[in-house]
Amino acid sequence: MVIPRDEAMDAQNRRDNERLFFAAEVLVACPDRGWRTAVLDLSPGGCALLRPAGFELHIGAVVTLYFLTRNGPGPGVGARVARFGARDVGFEYHDVQTVPPSLHPTAAASLG
Repeated sequence: MVIPRDEAMDAQNRRDNERLFFAAEVLVACPDRGWRTAVLDLSPGGCALLRPAGFELHIGAVVTLYFLTRNGPGPGVGARVARFGARDVGFEYHDVQTVPPSLHPTAAASLG
C-alpha cells in the first residue's frame, strides 16, 4: 500500500524526490552478510529502512537491496548507505527506480 507523505517537511528531512510510505520487507545484502528489515519510505532515488539490529555498515558502504515479495522473485537494487537516523538508515540507489522498485522486463522474462 502506497501513501503520499506529508508535504510539510523540515530542512533536515528534505529530499529531491517525493517520499512515499510503503509496507514491504527488504534484505540488505553484502557479500558476506545480510539483514532483513522493513521499508519506511521510498522515492525514485532511494529509500529509508528501519535500522536492523547489529547493522554495522558505514556511510558510503555499497549493498544490494532485495525487495521481498509474497509470490515470486523480488528486484535487487544496487545502493549505498547515505545517512543514519535515530531508528532508520537511508540508502541512495545507484540508478533511478520505479516506486516501488520492480524487476526489469528482461529479468522478469528470463524467469518465466
